Amino acid sequence: MAQTLRAARWIAVGILTSAFLLTGCSYGSSNQSNQMPDCDEVLASALQSVRIDDTSGATDSKFQWLTENCSHEYNILVDYTSARVSAQGTLGPDSCDELNQYLVLEAIDLLRADGLCTSGSAAAAAPAPVEQPGGGIAWNEAVGYAGTEQRVCGPLAGNGYSDDDLFLNLGLDYPDPQRFQIVVWDVGGLEPIAYGSRLCTSGLITVYNGVAQIELEDPSLISIYE
Repeated sequence: MAQTLRAARWIAVGILTSAFLLTGCSYGSSNQSNQMPDCDEVLASALQSVRIDDTSGATDSKFQWLTENCSHEYNILVDYTSARVSAQGTLGPDSCDELNQYLVLEAIDLLRADGLCTSGSAAAAAPAPVEQPGGGIAWNEAVGYAGTEQRVCGPLAGNGYSDDDLFLNLGLDYPDPQRFQIVVWDVGGLEPIAYGSRLCTSGLITVYNGVAQIELEDPSLISIYE
């Protein structure tokens, strides 16, 4: 299954890339040159085009705009498209739980909603959620809770500074858009934290440029588990 899905993903990427080279157009460039489209809106429009097998130049331009401006949304689109191709093949849909190993969560949710992955025996074999220190959710689940107050935990994969602001990347390091980010404003600096240490903090989850994050002004709100 993994080889089939990877092959379908490469086919999908190849089709999209070929379409970009042929069309050479950019989404929303005709009458809205001064207004940047929203990544979620373009993704939703592109997904609808894929669902109805629309192969027009307008559809291709949406794909191109996403790959140039919204890497996370582009990954969702490619994962959805590749798994759709696989599900419509001779082997039929895969288990939604099994796809967790290969695809981003948002793509799996879309496939589940469209009946392009199945629930069943594989679900019973899925690993139990990892219990987080002090409760809460894992870093890679946070994007699904955007707009809500949560406690989020994850291993420190990297960090960075911008002036006096600190960025702690959990799970994956910058610039991976699927990382979770703790932003501490005007902190100046902190004692070094060993990579791999599990950090937890609570707050409102927001999404900036496709990256889920919690913003803090007090670094003491971060718990460190080594």
